[in-house]
This record gives sequence, structure tokens and C-alpha cells, in this order.
Amino acid sequence: MKRFKFRLDPVIRYRQYLERIARIELARDKQALIESKNRIREIKQARRNTARELDREQAQGIEVDRYRVFTGYLQGLLHEIESESERLVEIGVRIRQKQEAVKAETIKKKTLEWLKQTEYNKYLEWINRAEQKAADDLSGLRRKSVSSRQ
Repeated sequence: MKRFKFRLDPVIRYRQYLERIARIELARDKQALIESKNRIREIKQARRNTARELDREQAQGIEVDRYRVFTGYLQGLLHEIESESERLVEIGVRIRQKQEAVKAETIKKKTLEWLKQTEYNKYLEWINRAEQKAADDLSGLRRKSVSSRQ
């Protein structure tokens, strides 16, 4: 009997490779999302601390130049928060796209795996029929042999 060989095994391996690459890219984007959220949190904390320090200095009396430095820094932090928030949205869009890509690659791979399993089941049925036929032929030969001896 010939051994089962699925012609599309290289394609399945390639689909697995593509799925693995898509999952890695998705993980990278998820990590970038976490880092961006942490960065926003850190910037907001720095902004709160600076605002508190500005309030303290205003209560004690502050020079105009120092006040301008504080407000400029606070404004810069605000712009940084806005740009990081925009980046966060972009990363979110990329994550959704990558999730769809992973899903598509998984479906393609599973379709081929299902086809392989179907072909393997057909192969097993063919083997069973061939073995049954061989057993029936052998049984028929034995009957002929026994009946011809008598």
C-alpha cells in the first residue's frame, strides 16, 4: 500500500508561517499600544506635578519669566499628550487590521487542514476497501482450494 501524502503540505506550512508572522505583528502592535498608554499616563502625571508646582510658586509669588517657562512647558506637555493620543488611535486601527489579517490567515490555514483531513479519510476508506477486497479474494481462493480438494 502506498503511504498517504498530501500534495498541499508545503502550502499548509506556508500558511502556518504567514499566520505566525501575522500574530507576531499583532503582538508588536499590542505592545506599542501598551507603551503608548503608559507614555500618556506618565506625561499626564508630569503635567499634574508641574501644575501643582506652578500653583505653589504662584501662591508665594512668581516672576513673569518663570511663569512663562512653566506655562510653555505645560503647553508642550499638552501637545505631547494630544500627539500621543493620535498615535494611540492609529495603533488601535492597526491592531484591528492585524486582527483581521490573523483571522483571515487562520481561516486559510484551517481550510487547508480540513481538506487534508478529508483527503486522509478518503485514503483510509480506500485502504480499508483494498484490504477488505484482498481478504475477500483470499477467502474465495481458500473456498475454491478446499472444494477442489474434495
